[in-house]
Amino acid sequence: MKKESLSRRVFLGTSLIFGAGSIFWLQNKDKKTALYTNETQVLLAASHYLFPQSSLGPSAKELHIASYLVFVLQDKRIMKEDRDSFLKGAYWLEESSFEKYNLSFLNLNESQKEELLQDVTQDRWAERFVYTCLTYIFEALLSAPIYGSNPKKIGWKWLEHNPGFPQPEKIKETIYEV
Repeated sequence: MKKESLSRRVFLGTSLIFGAGSIFWLQNKDKKTALYTNETQVLLAASHYLFPQSSLGPSAKELHIASYLVFVLQDKRIMKEDRDSFLKGAYWLEESSFEKYNLSFLNLNESQKEELLQDVTQDRWAERFVYTCLTYIFEALLSAPIYGSNPKKIGWKWLEHNPGFPQPEKIKETIYEV
């Protein structure tokens, strides 16, 4: 049996078991929103890797990227094809991780993530996926807190950014538990 088909089989089997065993919930205090399982976790892990904890500024995690991705993935103004393409990129990143390391992207160490991203970004799908992740991180960095990210305006303060007016009248900080 070829190594490639074995890796794919392991990946699909693991994904099925993982998906059936646990649903990834992002939980709002008002309601629960079930999102895509493994793909969402890979999106978050990729975002956290691309914009890590640093003394230079806030990380994707500190910016509440999970909350912003909930907003983005549920926003009806974003074309379904774009949302699906973003999630498919996460799926392909996970698949590539299994093909290269026989491990989920979620279980890779930092150097493996770096090597994998360097390898896959030679492909158009991965370049687009990383570009989209970074775009959403920067949007979260600059967005009004009403959209679930940029708590206490940390992104604005870090960049010394004046967001302009008018701002949303009622700022509701939405924290999603991951």
